[in-house]
Amino acid sequence: MKSQQLFIKQLFKIMKSNLKICAVVVTFNRKELLLRTLNGLDQQTLPVHTIVVIDNASTDGTNELLQKSGYLDKPNLLYHKLDTNTGGAGGFYEGTKIAHQSDVDWIWLMDDDGYPSETCLEALLEYQDQFDFYGPLVLSDQDKMSLSFPITLPTTKKIIRNKDQLEAINLNKNVLVDVLVPFNGVLLRASLASTIGYPLAKFFIWGDDIEYTKRANQAGARIATITDIEFYHPTAPSLGTFMFFGKMQFNDTDSKIKLYCLCRNNTANLKKYHGNSHALLFIIKTIWFYSFTRPSLKKLKFSVYGLLAGWLNDFSKHSQFIGKTFE
Repeated sequence: MKSQQLFIKQLFKIMKSNLKICAVVVTFNRKELLLRTLNGLDQQTLPVHTIVVIDNASTDGTNELLQKSGYLDKPNLLYHKLDTNTGGAGGFYEGTKIAHQSDVDWIWLMDDDGYPSETCLEALLEYQDQFDFYGPLVLSDQDKMSLSFPITLPTTKKIIRNKDQLEAINLNKNVLVDVLVPFNGVLLRASLASTIGYPLAKFFIWGDDIEYTKRANQAGARIATITDIEFYHPTAPSLGTFMFFGKMQFNDTDSKIKLYCLCRNNTANLKKYHGNSHALLFIIKTIWFYSFTRPSLKKLKFSVYGLLAGWLNDFSKHSQFIGKTFE
């Protein structure tokens, strides 16, 4: 019996190894972290067919480090440096397009500061017949117990921040259906990209992953997070700041480009996919946050510009805020 189980397991592994998996990594001025990501891809128990690195016009010597470390000599790695910084959204647009047009079965999406566990890809592919757009649990690269991005459960609206809280909800077969932290080790079925297209480059940063997930959901894609498969990513201290007595959270940031795109893109997403009332509630939430939860007149005034741009569907003004912070 054991020999038969081993044979079946090996057969499934051979079948999975015949799949063409293209990993897309978007990077910008984080060359050391990028190497960590690429090392994680190299160490997978199931080899990655192709790796596409989209460099958003880095100025920190990313190209030189990749050359020195031997990655540019690898036949399965394509390094594509853009002329200008198009943000994470522009990078994922370009990377998804390149991967999709290269006739692969699955596209594996991630940023340069995250990296997969050694068995991540092989374990994910166990679910290839059940889902179309799905990924691992994204944990802090420091303690590997906290979630890098707090998850709000769609039914109860409970906010999950660590593995203990996750285990307490008694999951069925370690699967969170219709829950996803996109672009952090998620697998995208290439045929789904044929249906819904690519991420929206105009979003620049933040919210492009949410919009893409909404589009996939509308197309009937099967979406999930597999909680016993792990992917690691740094945790931002201000991400998911509690408000309204812990019932809600807000992603505060000192970066002007991030706050502007957060306000603009989230407003646009809510208005498009949930209607004006939901967008108005987000506007009220943002104003409340910077008025009472974390009072800041500068951020309050600035966020209004982003909220208005999102309401008007104006994606033309974000470039002036790149690299600027609140003082």
